Amino acid sequence: MILTQKDLIKDITKVDTDDILSCWLWTLSNMKSVITISTIGDIFLLGQDDAIYWLQTDFGDLTKIADSLSQFDQYLKDTDKVDNWFLPLLIEKLILAGKTLKEKEVYSFKKPPILGGDYSVDNLDPTDMSVHFAFSGQICQQAKNLPPGIKINLKYKP
Repeated sequence: MILTQKDLIKDITKVDTDDILSCWLWTLSNMKSVITISTIGDIFLLGQDDAIYWLQTDFGDLTKIADSLSQFDQYLKDTDKVDNWFLPLLIEKLILAGKTLKEKEVYSFKKPPILGGDYSVDNLDPTDMSVHFAFSGQICQQAKNLPPGIKINLKYKP
């Protein structure tokens, strides 16, 4: 199966970025705008320093991945970087399993990796973007700095 760009990224012109970022403001204070959203539910952002950052919603990590938009565009031609950022092999498995996305959906973990979930077809489902980003943002914020193995009480606020 040959994946297209549409299989790996969402059309951000059809996304309420204020909504999806609202539960991530605790870590995004130095960001200017959204560059793209992956179908695996991560966000690529333009920072105040004009660098590109990758928000991984599995663990809540925000990582600088390019010094500029032009460097990011060059990196998108690097198969290893694309494999790491967009997980095309997993996306292909999800599509082949019949888990296709609607316009305002991304793949979201049933049990998030920050809580011990895995990267498997069985642990991911198409989910409304607003729900995915709200849920993952709240979980990551609550769990981010806790020691491994500690019990946490999750409270989801729709």
